Amino acid sequence: MWGVLGGIVLLWAIFYLVPDLIWHHLQWKAMLGTRDHHQIALTFDDGPGPDTPKILEVLRTHNAHATFFVVAERARHYPELLHEMVRDGHEIGLHGYQHRSMYLFWPWSVYREIQYGLDTIEAIAGVRPVSYRPPWGHHNLMTWIIAQRLGLRRVLWTIAPDDWKAGKTAQTIEHDVVQLAHPGAIVVMHDAGGNREATVQALGPIIDKVRNLGLNPVTISELDREKSELRRWWTWWEIRFTRQWDIDTIPSSLGGDPVLRLGLIKYPFKPTVLSTGRIISRGQWMGEIHFGNPALSQLSSSRAGGLRAFHAVLRSLTDLANFVSKSEKYQDIVVVGGITLLDASSAIEKLGFDRIPVSGTRKWSMWFYLIILMAIYHADGWSTLKRFLRLKPVLLLMDRDTLMSRYLRSSNPRRA
Repeated sequence: MWGVLGGIVLLWAIFYLVPDLIWHHLQWKAMLGTRDHHQIALTFDDGPGPDTPKILEVLRTHNAHATFFVVAERARHYPELLHEMVRDGHEIGLHGYQHRSMYLFWPWSVYREIQYGLDTIEAIAGVRPVSYRPPWGHHNLMTWIIAQRLGLRRVLWTIAPDDWKAGKTAQTIEHDVVQLAHPGAIVVMHDAGGNREATVQALGPIIDKVRNLGLNPVTISELDREKSELRRWWTWWEIRFTRQWDIDTIPSSLGGDPVLRLGLIKYPFKPTVLSTGRIISRGQWMGEIHFGNPALSQLSSSRAGGLRAFHAVLRSLTDLANFVSKSEKYQDIVVVGGITLLDASSAIEKLGFDRIPVSGTRKWSMWFYLIILMAIYHADGWSTLKRFLRLKPVLLLMDRDTLMSRYLRSSNPRRA
C-alpha cells in the first residue's frame, strides 16, 4: 500500500509540483522585459466581462495600449469587446478556453484546452494569440511543452497588485503598481471575475504615474525581451525587497529613468556628528537613499560612468527634496543618505554630504552586495569586478535641514 501511495506522490510531483515550481514560481524562460528600455506592459486577465468596456475607455482616454489574456469561453459572450480591443491596438493573449487550473488537467488534455482556446479566439476576433498565460500561472508537465509546440510566448508577471482580492481599493492597487514599477515590468490586473471597479478607478492614475517615472505602456509583443537569467533573478529579489521595505521611487523632473529611490529606516549606526554640527543618534528616522538600478545601468555605459552618475545625483537632489517635503511618510526624518561605492572624492562634500567610513560586518556585507549589483548592472558586466574590488563602501549623510536649504527652493541644485 505504501509503495502505491509513494508512486502516486512521485507521479504527482513529476507531472505537477516540479513543473509548476520551475515554470510558474521561478518563471523559467517566461517572458520578461529588459531593464535597458523605458517600457512597461499592462496586462489584464479573466475577461472579457462587464467591466472590460470601462477599462478599454480608460486606456483609450490615456492613449495607452495593453494586453488582454482572454478566457475563450467568456469571449463567446462578448465578441464585440474583442473586436474593440483589436480596433484600439491592444493585444489579445490566451488565458485558456476555460478559467481552470492546470492542476486539474491530465497532462494529455492540455493540448486540447490550449488549441481549442486559440481557435475560438481567432474565430471571434480574426487574430490568433501569440502569448499565453495559464490561469493563476499554474503549470503541469505539458504546459510548457505544448506552448512551445504551438509557438506561444509564455507570459507571467513581475508585478501583481492582487486587485482581485476583497478589500482592495483603487489607492492600494495604484500604490502597489507604481511602487514596484520598473523598466521591463509586466503588470497583471483583471478586467473580469468579479467587481473590477477599483481596478478601473486605479488604471488612469497608474498610467499617469508610470509615465512620470519615464515608462511607456506597451503590449507584450512590443516589449523588448530580457535575455539575462541573472537579471531576471535579481529583478525577482528587487521587487520583494522593495515591497518588504516599502521603498519609494523618486520621479525625475528631467524625464528618463529615476536615479534615486528612498526608504524609511531608523538610523542603525553609532552616533555621528555631521559637519553642520547636527548629531545623528541611533534610532532616529532616516531616509535611506538607493540608486535606481536601471539608471545605474545606463550611466555605466561608458568609462565616464562614475562622473555621469555623480552629475545625475546632483540633478536628482532637487527631486528628492521636493519629494521629502510633500510626503507625510518622511516628515520625521532627520537625515538622508546611504552606502555607496561611487566615492567621488571631495565632490561628495560639495553636494552637502558628509562621508562616514563603514567598518565591521556591515562594511563587508554591503561591499559584497554592491559589488554584485555593479557587476549585474554595469555595462561591462563581470569584467569590471577587478576595478570595483579596489573601491570601498562609504556612508554618505546629509541632514534634512541641509537638503531643504540647498535643494528645495531652486529648480537646479546650487553649485557649491
